[in-house]
Amino acid sequence: MILNILWLLPVFFLSNAQIIVNTTNGVIQGRVEYSQRGIKFYAFQQIPYAKPPVGPLRFKAPVPFDNWEGVYDATQDNKICFQQSDSSSSLETEDCLYVNVYTPVYPPPIEKLPVMVWIHGGGFVNGGANFNSFGPHYWMEHNVIIVTIAYRLTAFGFLTTGDTVIPGNNGLKDQNLALRWVQANIESFGGDVDKVTIFGQSAGAASVQYHLMSEKSRGLFRAAISLSGSNLCPWGFQRNYKFIAYHLASILNPNFDVSASSEELLEFLQSVPAEDIKAATRKFPKEWYDWEIINGYLFTPVIETEHEDAFITKRMYDVIESGDMYRVPVIMGITSEELVWNALDVESFYWTATWLDSNLTLLVNDNMRINDTDEKMEIGESIRRIYTEDLFQNYLGGAVQFYSDTAFGRAIIQHAKLQSQFSDVYFYQFSYTGTLPGVRPYIEGAYNVAHGDDINYVWVYGNNSNLDSYPKSDVLQSERYRILLSNFAKTLNPVSYNTDILGISWWPTLKPDDFQYLDMNDTLSIEKDLKKDTHEGWVDVYETYATKPYDTF
Repeated sequence: MILNILWLLPVFFLSNAQIIVNTTNGVIQGRVEYSQRGIKFYAFQQIPYAKPPVGPLRFKAPVPFDNWEGVYDATQDNKICFQQSDSSSSLETEDCLYVNVYTPVYPPPIEKLPVMVWIHGGGFVNGGANFNSFGPHYWMEHNVIIVTIAYRLTAFGFLTTGDTVIPGNNGLKDQNLALRWVQANIESFGGDVDKVTIFGQSAGAASVQYHLMSEKSRGLFRAAISLSGSNLCPWGFQRNYKFIAYHLASILNPNFDVSASSEELLEFLQSVPAEDIKAATRKFPKEWYDWEIINGYLFTPVIETEHEDAFITKRMYDVIESGDMYRVPVIMGITSEELVWNALDVESFYWTATWLDSNLTLLVNDNMRINDTDEKMEIGESIRRIYTEDLFQNYLGGAVQFYSDTAFGRAIIQHAKLQSQFSDVYFYQFSYTGTLPGVRPYIEGAYNVAHGDDINYVWVYGNNSNLDSYPKSDVLQSERYRILLSNFAKTLNPVSYNTDILGISWWPTLKPDDFQYLDMNDTLSIEKDLKKDTHEGWVDVYETYATKPYDTF
């Protein structure tokens, strides 16, 4: 009876103790939050969706959380999953499988709100979903519910032995269980289970595309948004996973028998303190880290052996090319120069370019599966000619473009073209140069909007929601970006509302033979044939030299 009365109280009279929601696991208590722009919203944080993956659950698929009695305190924000970064935080823990729910309305409205579920990036080895990393403040202006999910990273989420002992992809399986939690619970927060959009950036964007190709995730969302990432990106897939798993064990114990069985390896790794595993992931040979961005991070998704709980069992390229993915509308895109931050130190980058010139085999990705050194040199020369007839050291802009395209643009554009044969694909390039991300270097021949610059316009870091203190053009760009993405979540049409602010009323879908895209700059405009010459150059190189079938691109 008391709860029934609370539902009727005016919102501004509610204390945190009265912000109560019933979930399938039990009752939770949230809190009121405000932004510096005066936005009021309601936060429910660190809601467990899986049991802590510790002890015998380490390196295993996630297990749904048990029910609790009483009221669960969902006002905390003090846990993140273990990272691979060389810095450490007191927040890092294996007990990290939580979702955060943010809503602009409480009590839940009669008319259900669209739901946007965020999957963070970080190369599958770093990052978090906590409030200080991804504050939802600005999204609350758009009458949508935001969910951010944490998932296991680095070895804890992606180590595998390539068999059913440690099948791998546990980080993706965490995300899948979180999406199932959303389907079971989001109506209690006022969300519409039939209007769930998953979205992410970088590794989060690649994760989104892995969900599109996995049978396990079908029916858990109706649309997808991938910002600067694809599961065709070469950094988002690992081929040498078994060697990496055993090498990790040998770092932890130099006497570990690398011929041991998968069962023995699992038993050993489950006995080691989590902090030691984190430290060991930083002790692989330096040259392994140098090329992760274009040849695969050490701990990433893999193609699993066939078994009941497998999340991915087919090659990504084959699935997309054949249309054997979940055919929902998607937004995909890139920033104008994803890896320009490689050249923040221009002098140092000059020597990187010189290094590339001295050994053109470095330009040839592992995903081409070329082993002959002479052939690699020939291919490397062909790749360099895509960007310059000169040396990279004499045209640093070409070297920057090479890095941007080989890590992001090439795969994302190819992915969009393939998928556009089977579902609506809205493509964009974020070209706006503002002050929110900070200063970027000027490199002649390269653009200066780097990887991740765009998410500064839609998320709040460190609860510092002071957008209005920035130039009006930055504020407008933020509003436009959020309008496009939230419109898509609401109606599947990114230009369905607020076209006066957008300045456009039409964003055509991409076609394989008609590459129209939205250029997000000082104004929004529809353009054609993004990176046409360089992309066709890459397609020609792959078709001439690479070994098929492809997995990434």
